[in-house]
Amino acid sequence: MLPPGMPPTPAPVWEIIHGFRRYWALVAALDLGLFEALASGPLDAAALAEAVGVDIHRAGLLADALVVMGLLTAAPEVPGVTIGSQPPPSPPGPPSQAGPPEPAGRAAGSGRLVYNLGLVAANYLLRDGQRSMARLVREAPGPHERWPELAETLRRGAPSARVEDDPGAFYPNLARATAPLQRGVAAAVARELAAPSGHQALVVDLGAGAAPWALAFLGAWPDARGLAVELPEVVHVTREAAAADPAGDRLDVVAGSFHRVELPAGGADVVILGHVLRTEPRTAARRLVARAAAALRPGGTLVVADYPRPDVPSPAATTETLMALTILATTGGQGAFRAADLYGWARGAGLTPGPTYTPLAGQTVLTATRPGGPSPAARPAPRPGLRPLGSVYPPSESRE
Repeated sequence: MLPPGMPPTPAPVWEIIHGFRRYWALVAALDLGLFEALASGPLDAAALAEAVGVDIHRAGLLADALVVMGLLTAAPEVPGVTIGSQPPPSPPGPPSQAGPPEPAGRAAGSGRLVYNLGLVAANYLLRDGQRSMARLVREAPGPHERWPELAETLRRGAPSARVEDDPGAFYPNLARATAPLQRGVAAAVARELAAPSGHQALVVDLGAGAAPWALAFLGAWPDARGLAVELPEVVHVTREAAAADPAGDRLDVVAGSFHRVELPAGGADVVILGHVLRTEPRTAARRLVARAAAALRPGGTLVVADYPRPDVPSPAATTETLMALTILATTGGQGAFRAADLYGWARGAGLTPGPTYTPLAGQTVLTATRPGGPSPAARPAPRPGLRPLGSVYPPSESRE
């Protein structure tokens, strides 16, 4: 408790200001290729500056900022240890396209720092990493110019320019940016659900983007076929992803609005709404759940991946709450729905709420099932939750 008359610390205000600074420091590092420069091993400020094309003072200061942000590590050079001789943390996925490592034999001097990738950066910030968020960093806030007008947007009830007014300008980049992380999450969900027997399963993905959900299910269910629906302005991304995936020849891609495209009435085993409901007004979201439910066969499952708004705001729900605010700032959507809202819409469409999974902090995968189909004894009972993210992907190694 503060002494009488003593004002509280302004630290929370500074942390908010620092958040703006941290974001743009990270964007700059990504634009400079700083993380790729360190992918082959540690570098001192001079070598790092040369690799990213910035003078040593500025490169060192940016690297220091990334250290305090927890994305890099820094340690004094050790006499007799050759810089670049130690392996960096090992992220999953394809090898980085970073340039060659610093030539061996450049012995460490004294009094200088050596920078290296932290485990978070090695896993999520290399462009070609299996779970890369490098593109997502720039796309996740939506169009940046919408944020300074947030107060007026809240007064008006909509931003001056909505993302959906020109979907081809923003959604293709967002679809590509979200795909790496969502593919791992989707694969984990697909493993949790039992593939149906006795017929060829059909997986329907509404608002598919780069189709990480549909392709993950087809990868887990080798006898299934898929149907992906995406807007005409974005569908080329879906087709590119399908063409590049071994399971893509089993995925039919349809251009159109998921509110209007004809769906297989009562023919789908899984219908996926992956991160689309929060961009819709509540009435449209409810109608979309009803459309998805009507497409399910008896025993089929609706899978909704999103960031439901918490019943009580708290720091633990930062991702969900700020994601909702992002939708208000950039789209005509409602911003978020609560889990209870979704389950109410599902019940109204004749579905029975099923297990809820949390494969990533802040992200929830909610399910609901159409009654009927195989008896419970014929299908394994879903487990109550997913494994943590570290077991969704192969574990990474690190020298930290």
